[in-house]
Amino acid sequence: MLDRGVISVVRTTSARTALTLARGVARTGVVGVEVTMTVPDAVHVIATLVDEGVDRVGAGTVRTLAQMHACIDAGATFIVSPHLDADLVKVAVARGVPVVPGCLTPSEIAQAMALGASAVKLFPVSSVGGVAFVRAVLEPMPEARFVVSGEVTLPEVDDYLAVGAWAACIGPGLWRPDDVESGDVESVAAYAAEMLTRPRPIR
Repeated sequence: MLDRGVISVVRTTSARTALTLARGVARTGVVGVEVTMTVPDAVHVIATLVDEGVDRVGAGTVRTLAQMHACIDAGATFIVSPHLDADLVKVAVARGVPVVPGCLTPSEIAQAMALGASAVKLFPVSSVGGVAFVRAVLEPMPEARFVVSGEVTLPEVDDYLAVGAWAACIGPGLWRPDDVESGDVESVAAYAAEMLTRPRPIR
């Protein structure tokens, strides 16, 4: 499974901007680059990044077995879903690829863990209490490995990690839209690196 830290979620309206964004953030300290299936030609984006030697590239918003197989065949190193689907988890485990299904209730979390999920995506975490929710659920389930997602901001990352979350999914806070639209990979990388290393006091 990925190291603890920030997963950059790449969700753009074109394959071109997705590649610019992914190439930039991959040069920083993010522990994973998640290309969502809502990106046009997402599988091609993943395959291109893998061919270029970008590691830690995964697929997000994976909702069907066909999508999952296509992403793994393209070289995705982890699979993230917005929901819990037992078949998706079982097949990913069988193919030896870490899978992170979306869950919210303790029952869903327990089921995902029993199926062999590498971690559980708490989604949408901000809508159900954020840090306080993670702390509350981990108390009776300390063995759970949570990836928090859903309007999580960079200033909140260390708060989540401090209470026991494994990783946090971050979207637009890591880049400037103008850099992405212009195709400026260097500027994307520099800005993302600055945002990731900027001091964030734990509240």
